[in-house]
Amino acid sequence: HKTLNQYNHTLSSKKYTTDENQRVIEMEAQQIDREAAEYAEKSYPWDARTVPSEFEPVQLNNEVIYSCIDWWNVRSNLFCCFFPFMKCIAGNKTYDADDAKVWKKQLELNRNPKCPDSMKGVWWLKYNYAHEQLVTLFGDAEFVGTFNEEGTDGIGTWKRALANSWSRDQTCFGLVLAAAGKITKNEVEGYMNMKDGMCTVKSGVSDQVIYRITDDEWWKVHYVGAPGTEQADEINFMYKWIKVIDGDGNETEHWADYVDWANKPLTHQKCGAAW
Repeated sequence: HKTLNQYNHTLSSKKYTTDENQRVIEMEAQQIDREAAEYAEKSYPWDARTVPSEFEPVQLNNEVIYSCIDWWNVRSNLFCCFFPFMKCIAGNKTYDADDAKVWKKQLELNRNPKCPDSMKGVWWLKYNYAHEQLVTLFGDAEFVGTFNEEGTDGIGTWKRALANSWSRDQTCFGLVLAAAGKITKNEVEGYMNMKDGMCTVKSGVSDQVIYRITDDEWWKVHYVGAPGTEQADEINFMYKWIKVIDGDGNETEHWADYVDWANKPLTHQKCGAAW
C-alpha cells in the first residue's frame, strides 16, 4: 500500500509535455490500478462477509458511558464556554444543518473523478453516535483500482481525509473530532469491492464493513472480531449511510427525514442537555 501511495505521488508530480509522455503516464496509472486491485483482492476475505439479514442498530440498546451527563446528544451544550476556542483551532464555520444549499460548492469541486455518479452526493450517518452527521463520503475520496464508471464492478483501495468534507455537530464531542482531524491530518482508508457492493474501513478496534443496499443506502457494520475468529459474526455497532443530497446538489427523498430528525425535540434531559 505504501508503494501505491509513492507511485501516486510520482504520477502527480509529472508534467504532460508531449502525447508520448501522456501515454506513458496513462499506462503507469493503469498498472497502479491493477496492482491496487490485486492487493485489495488478496488482502480481505470478501467471501467471509455477507450483508446482515436485517438492520438492527444494536448500540441504541446499550448504556452510554458516563450517561449521567448528556455529552453524547448532538445538541449538547456541555462545556460550551470552550466552543469558541475549539472552533478557532479547528477552523470551522457554522451553518444551518437543514440548509442543503451550503453543500453545493463542495459538490462542484468533484475531487474524485473515479467516483460513479450513483455514489456522489452528501450522506447522512443515521444512528451514528459520533457527532458527524453529513459527509461527502465518496466524492472527496481517492479511489485506486479497476472500477467501472457505473460503480458496479471493480476492486481496489480508497481513502479520504478526516479534516475535510465532514460536518461536525456544534458540541464538545463534535468540535474535538473537528480539531483532531485538522491537527493529526489522519485519513480513513480501506478496500473497495464494487462488484459485491462492499467496502471496508481499516480499524485497529473492530472489523468494519459497509454494504451497499441501494444506490441511496449503505449499512456500516462493526464486527467484534475479524473473519475466522470466535467473535467474527458478533455486531456491536451498526448504522446507515443515507444519501440526502445527490451529486448535483438536489435534495433526495430522504432529505425531509433528515430535516425532521435535525429539528425535533430531544428526549434526553440530563446535566448538559440542550433544548
